[in-house]
Amino acid sequence: MKPTEKPFQAISLAILVGTSVDYCVHLVEGYRIAGETQPPLSWEGTIRAWRLRHALNHIGVPIVSSAVTTVLAAATLSLTQIQMFSRFGKILALTMTLSLVYTLFMAGSLLAVFAPTKFVGSKKSSLRGLVIAVVLTCAVIPLPLYLFKEAIIC
Repeated sequence: MKPTEKPFQAISLAILVGTSVDYCVHLVEGYRIAGETQPPLSWEGTIRAWRLRHALNHIGVPIVSSAVTTVLAAATLSLTQIQMFSRFGKILALTMTLSLVYTLFMAGSLLAVFAPTKFVGSKKSSLRGLVIAVVLTCAVIPLPLYLFKEAIIC
């Protein structure tokens, strides 16, 4: 690895962690907002399942749209002749794809099973949720970067 690549990798990692946390935070916020309304009387599932469904109906489409447009832009960026931009485009496309999959499946499953059914928002609870989302995302992001390091760098 060239010494000039280290700052690029550090900046890329900071950008990628920041952008991938967004999807999860938006889904959790949608879940929180869903608690302000009551499920219809015809609802037969749990309160958690209803809140998750409500959150996905309202915020799921913007999350998927954002991820798709970011991946398409990153794919275009990865086709450039400038190697640094090409690498960043590949890493960004991979990270956004994995972040979307993680948010919809893993975070959604965790919300459906472990999230509170009644939630009173406070600064302390919001900060705790943000820390958990950041820790989970930071645990997920480095794995594909490590696994696909050779494919991305070459």
